[in-house]
Amino acid sequence: MLDILYKLIILILGKSIWIGSSAVIGIIIGVVFFFITPRFYSSQMVAISNSTNNDVVVNSLNQLNELCLNSNHQALANYLDISLQQAEQIKSIKAFYGIDLNNDKVTDYIDYLNSFNSKDTSIHRLKDIFYLKIEVFNESVFSAIRDGIKHYIWSNPYIEENNQIRKGQITDMIAAYSKEIQKLDSLQKDYYFNQLTQRAGNGQIIFLNEKDVKLFHKEMLELVAQKQLLQKDMTLNPDPITIIQDFTQLSQAENPWTKYVKFWGLGFAIFGFGAGICWQHKKSVFTFLRKNILDKN
Repeated sequence: MLDILYKLIILILGKSIWIGSSAVIGIIIGVVFFFITPRFYSSQMVAISNSTNNDVVVNSLNQLNELCLNSNHQALANYLDISLQQAEQIKSIKAFYGIDLNNDKVTDYIDYLNSFNSKDTSIHRLKDIFYLKIEVFNESVFSAIRDGIKHYIWSNPYIEENNQIRKGQITDMIAAYSKEIQKLDSLQKDYYFNQLTQRAGNGQIIFLNEKDVKLFHKEMLELVAQKQLLQKDMTLNPDPITIIQDFTQLSQAENPWTKYVKFWGLGFAIFGFGAGICWQHKKSVFTFLRKNILDKN
């Protein structure tokens, strides 16, 4: 193993001129591409759909990305209720799910590449929350686009109608719980005064066993807890979606100059290494090409 490693190092050093010169060319090309391509910035939001299945919201948001890919800026501006100039600054709008690797219901990574394989039982897609990532060419329009995304979701008739139905059902359930709690409270008082105590013939009050009374307390507390959960849901989640983590302030580009330099510099360095080996064995390479390609044609 050490012998192979030693020979590889010697081979790389022997082709250092090829590698170095090619890397310099790659770096120059990377810098050129950096200056001729626009910078873009990204930010992410974490949210939960309250009114419908998360898939409905995710698919709806990804439809906006189709407008971005097709450069249909006017339609995008109409959907987000923003100006055409602001819509032109949007590079992409994509929604993703998290992936759980060890079945602990915690997101291990976000599936930005949409590489999830449903046949792979070792990993799980977490659909209880979704992640919305926006890329823009100009940071100054981000706040308007963020509000436009919220407007787009809020104004979706299907999502909004489902949310109104959900809130109505929660209100009805809260009222039902209140009535049941009131009935149980009255029943408990009636039981306490009429069953738990009784008067003896001489006017004395005899107290019976209180063990059964505690059952009423338990049932009442369970109903109160269920009612409070619904009230909490109505207070914290009145909208079609709940934003767990809002978009953060953008601070750095997604395609800085270092990204271009690394990609093109490393790529050309590998190309130079291969070219150097081919040049060293050019006779053998030419003979191989002539026998297997040129002669067959």
